[in-house]
Amino acid sequence: MPNARSTILFFTIIILSGLSAYNAYAQYPGMAAFRAQQNQQLMTQQMQLMQMNMYGNWRKNAGQGQGYIVTLKDGQRKTIKSYMFLDTVLHKNFLVFVDKKFPKADSAHRFQKIYPDQTSNIAALVTDAQGNEEAKYGLPSDSGWTVKVMTGAINIYAKSGNYLKVVSFPAFSAPKMGFVDAEIIGIQLNDGPIEKLSKENVLKIVTGNAKATEYVEKKGLYEAVKRYNNDAEKAAGR
Repeated sequence: MPNARSTILFFTIIILSGLSAYNAYAQYPGMAAFRAQQNQQLMTQQMQLMQMNMYGNWRKNAGQGQGYIVTLKDGQRKTIKSYMFLDTVLHKNFLVFVDKKFPKADSAHRFQKIYPDQTSNIAALVTDAQGNEEAKYGLPSDSGWTVKVMTGAINIYAKSGNYLKVVSFPAFSAPKMGFVDAEIIGIQLNDGPIEKLSKENVLKIVTGNAKATEYVEKKGLYEAVKRYNNDAEKAAGR
């Protein structure tokens, strides 16, 4: 697969170059150590996800990825570390639970696929801006899970906990984050309908908030939504 190898090499060079630049910035005051670690892990995950999409070897990558707690329909709760894989036959996402009670040679029992219709709910364990782990809750759908990853005046729903990416490394400040477009299911204002996440829909919602509107163009949709939610929370006196 020469094209696949070339693509991986290309993205690997970009990612390593980004990490090198970020390590240089991290020497300046105000760049907390946990941010460096957090974003290096995120970049590594993104590279691994590209590789998995090309080769689709889910057993090889079992036990890696995002943390989840799933509640099965029989009431069992399982803590899982897994990527969100795609079953190309059933056209459904699935997670992989590694049951270490079984030896690696017994792959049929050691690696257990968990599909959305086997669960009653899910929680993605996501690291917040302060480096703390928080649970983002969601429900199963026909083809995957719908996880509410941002809550506030504006709610954001995603397919998994891997909904953010590093988009740039500004000097003297924290990395700039953005949505992983393919992971985002939709945007919702308060209890209204869930709509497609787009520049037009975000602008329609944040009109009236000058800073959030400015952020749409200058900092991206993630920062605009975050600013709008923060301002709405302050206005409500919370």
